[in-house]
Amino acid sequence: MGKIELKKQKKRKDLLEAAYQLFTTVGFHKTTILNIALRAGVGKGTFYLYFDSKEDVRDELIMLKSSRLLLEAVDALERYSREASEEIPVAGKFIFVADYILNRLTQDLTLLKFISKNLSWGILVRSEKYRTVDDEVIDFRAFVIDTLQEGGVELRDPELLLFTLLELINSTCYNTILYNDPVPFKEYKPYLYSVIRRLIDDSLVQ
Repeated sequence: MGKIELKKQKKRKDLLEAAYQLFTTVGFHKTTILNIALRAGVGKGTFYLYFDSKEDVRDELIMLKSSRLLLEAVDALERYSREASEEIPVAGKFIFVADYILNRLTQDLTLLKFISKNLSWGILVRSEKYRTVDDEVIDFRAFVIDTLQEGGVELRDPELLLFTLLELINSTCYNTILYNDPVPFKEYKPYLYSVIRRLIDDSLVQ
């Protein structure tokens, strides 16, 4: 990759980081495009070379933040699997990932509030447009499906299952983590994991 392309990617990354800082401190509605550009150290015109609007930036940030959180969970699972003395069942792997995600969101309420109930957007990132400065292509959906296939596990409608699980995890736990509604998060987790286990067991192709 040439120097010019690297500089472009850095500017894009700087704009995204500046927008995230402003959205999560000043607030989305109070943040202007000029605010983002100045925070990133570029002119307002440069902003429009990369994004059409601040809504465009917000949506991309939600997808990127969600996808990176999902990949963090998968990395943690891989490390755990290498150290485990026995094979982890499929449902156990998904519950491990869910537990990692929820613990991270519990520790980072700013991220939870920003993602809101859109964690499933993380499986929509499957384009070269989202290649990072470190040359990493983010595609959690493909990674998980490939991993299942390599392990000889077949699921009915794996994409629908992934979408459903992520929607279930994020939407239900948003209120339990932030507002203890309908019950505190610690009380809700065992019930959630029981539901996840049943969903996955029902999706396995025997």
